[in-house]
Amino acid sequence: MANTKNSQAAKIRQQIITWLQDDQTSEVVSEDKFPGIRGIRAVKLRAMLGDLGYVSSVVMGAVSAAPSIDHRIKKAAVKPREVYYYFDSNTPAPAKVQRRAQQVASATTTGATTPTSAAVHTIQTTGLTGLSGTPAFKQLVAANEHLASAVDDLLTAAQNQRPLSDLELDFLTDFATQVAKQTESLQNFTAQTRIDRLRRL
Repeated sequence: MANTKNSQAAKIRQQIITWLQDDQTSEVVSEDKFPGIRGIRAVKLRAMLGDLGYVSSVVMGAVSAAPSIDHRIKKAAVKPREVYYYFDSNTPAPAKVQRRAQQVASATTTGATTPTSAAVHTIQTTGLTGLSGTPAFKQLVAANEHLASAVDDLLTAAQNQRPLSDLELDFLTDFATQVAKQTESLQNFTAQTRIDRLRRL
């Protein structure tokens, strides 16, 4: 069951990336707040994945965790309840994502995977002012990145422990989703802070 969920999450991430790079499915996010960025609103993205037959619980977890696993997938909050996903081609694909894709492919035939090292995404806090420029905020970012790396390692370990119980799968899904939300909140705050600073210059 764990293998099925891991495989589905990987397929969902690949499908998201495909859609986000397609001008037919993506749209302009906001010329005012995010000039030049095209993406897909989160609500619409989940509906599109549902139309492909994915279970809603799998979609929710996979979509929420996608930006923390593959940092090319990013989020832009136009309003608190209007969030878009977009693809950043300037961000290199994490080596772990490439290896995990190979593992998922091999696991379906051999049933075996090998551990991989954690990929850590650094949120840039240099040059920021106000709350985001304080040592306390930098400490919070560092703690979150350590936690995200630990969760990534736990997901890798879980691949070698399968089959997992429903309790373990629910825990992994919920916890990874919450950490992903924390990371996204920090990323959005620092991005908005930079944009706000540009407006005042």
